[in-house]
Amino acid sequence: MKNLVVSYVLLVLFAPKGIASEPGEIIFTRAFADDAYGYYHAKILQRVLELTPEFGIAKAIPHPQPMPQARQIIKLKIGEGDVMWSATSNERETQLLPVRFPLLQGLAGYRVLVINSYKQAQFPPDLSIDAIKGFVGVQGNDWPDLAVLQHNGFKVEGAQWSLWFQTMFTAVEKGMVDYFPRNVIEVSNDLERHKTKRIKLEENFILRYPSYEYFFVSPQKPELVHRIQVGLLRMLNNGELKTMFEKHENHHTAMLLATEPQRTIYDLDNPDLSYHFENPLWGNDPTYMRSVLEEAIQDSTKTAGNH
Repeated sequence: MKNLVVSYVLLVLFAPKGIASEPGEIIFTRAFADDAYGYYHAKILQRVLELTPEFGIAKAIPHPQPMPQARQIIKLKIGEGDVMWSATSNERETQLLPVRFPLLQGLAGYRVLVINSYKQAQFPPDLSIDAIKGFVGVQGNDWPDLAVLQHNGFKVEGAQWSLWFQTMFTAVEKGMVDYFPRNVIEVSNDLERHKTKRIKLEENFILRYPSYEYFFVSPQKPELVHRIQVGLLRMLNNGELKTMFEKHENHHTAMLLATEPQRTIYDLDNPDLSYHFENPLWGNDPTYMRSVLEEAIQDSTKTAGNH
């Protein structure tokens, strides 16, 4: 009996407890506890709250438990988190409330090719998209990019995600595959980390498809969507958003890569997303995304007025 009592006390003391935001707190979930992870997104969220005091004084607070994306979605659904950031999809937008503004300007959908250092001649400037489809590429076997590329007719093999950092670049170096598509935000760091390998950035092409990273809000906090929209518009208009984006060297490099005039861009369909933005590169010209935000704010204001 004594052991049962002790066990019960321990269970009560150490059982995982739910967490809900207190007044003035907006809890965001994240995959890792490292402060550097998601620093850009967290800073934007905090600044959005600061620039919208008419909705109440609030502070962005990280959820104490890092967790994978699937778990983050559950936490937001049950109200134990308020905001997360993630690449969008049709399915994701039925699970949570999207703030349809591309925090990374859609650059995650700009894919350049990492190739063997001696094989640039196989990728001349006039190479057709059908010819590229005939080459063999590699992606993580559970990455959404694999499905996008295969849907568009590319010959792409899936590799074990947990081993990708070692194996995929080695496969390119050893000629086991012809290319490894990487998004323009990550590729510079990749090449630096693997600078001892015989690999390089292909010079002439970009594969582009709609891929947008949004803030997603708990279905229990629809009013927060409107507040984030208003805050993002204010950051876009006063230039803070662009300044914050360009503080990150990999963001700046990505924009240069994505807009290199000599590169041919081949546009692909994203089977998991039923819409696209005409010009998500708000850092170069904010006009289009400003109008998108303004329209969204008008819609959310009308929705709120009908309740």
